[in-house]
Amino acid sequence: MPVLKNSHIYVLTDQEKEELNQLIQSIKLDLNQIDHYTLNQLEKESYKLPEKVIDHLISFKREKNQHGTILFRNLPTDKELPNTPDDGSAPKNKMENVSELLLYLFMLHLGEPIGYADEKNGQIIHDICPIKGKETNIENSGSQVFFTYHTEDAIHPHKPDYLSLVCLRSDHEQKAKTETASIVQALELIPGYAIELLRKPLYRLSPPSSFNSPELSIQTSVLSGNIIQPNLCIHGSLMEGVNEEAQWALEELKKALAEVSSGVVLTPGDLIIIDNHLAAHARTAFTPKYDGKDRWLQRMFVVVDFNKSGASRSIRSHVCMPLKIELELKK
Repeated sequence: MPVLKNSHIYVLTDQEKEELNQLIQSIKLDLNQIDHYTLNQLEKESYKLPEKVIDHLISFKREKNQHGTILFRNLPTDKELPNTPDDGSAPKNKMENVSELLLYLFMLHLGEPIGYADEKNGQIIHDICPIKGKETNIENSGSQVFFTYHTEDAIHPHKPDYLSLVCLRSDHEQKAKTETASIVQALELIPGYAIELLRKPLYRLSPPSSFNSPELSIQTSVLSGNIIQPNLCIHGSLMEGVNEEAQWALEELKKALAEVSSGVVLTPGDLIIIDNHLAAHARTAFTPKYDGKDRWLQRMFVVVDFNKSGASRSIRSHVCMPLKIELELKK
């Protein structure tokens, strides 16, 4: 298999799109109850993806790339969609599972699906939509403010290794960009002393509001691991330095991420995968109309080492216990 480390956008040919559509239509599984049998069957089906798609997924997992993301375009879409959920919950009247199957078939090449009791009621697939009254929230339910660069669920001890977003609907004006910024590219723009500070546990990180435990902040470093390709842990609105020097370094990182960031308006047929250790992601502001046709994405998380979260889950569950209990047990 050729090394594809610099490939971060792959547009399926129409023939590949049709092959993938036929595969999806042939799968007759109940996705409402995801058990080990269902996941086993889905993983076997994932080996039938078009060969070049599998090549890109494997290369992204093993070789990575300088962007920390990979975008697939020209994918099959659901023929009919219900109204965009107005409360961010899963719609009960969605007739097809094209978008959900895309997430499973692609992401099972990268890891094991995982959910969190605090987030979206422990669902494995999350519906990401603007919610009326939460326009200024700096989180996925917001819309009219910039959702700052962040590592997904940065505070969680079993945070995702990869996350994926598949687009069912764009916003009306196609202004909402999914921004991604690679720490590999940003490092070149950060002063050496700032990098030293970012590698020290000088940063107070609070949990997102979905975890309902604002008191459970932790102190951590922002960078760790490999010098050239470090692990990134950041949240633009929930993290602050414990002193002036540390905050300066964090601001230098934020500026660097903004400078190397690239944005894309996701449209139906797009699926983006983000390496949650190498790339921070964000979303630009947009104006929803609450007319049933607003922006609608679906999201899935996977982890490479599922065993690490074993104590946080029951044996057959893919959902981690509430963060408050998790952190209390670690004291």
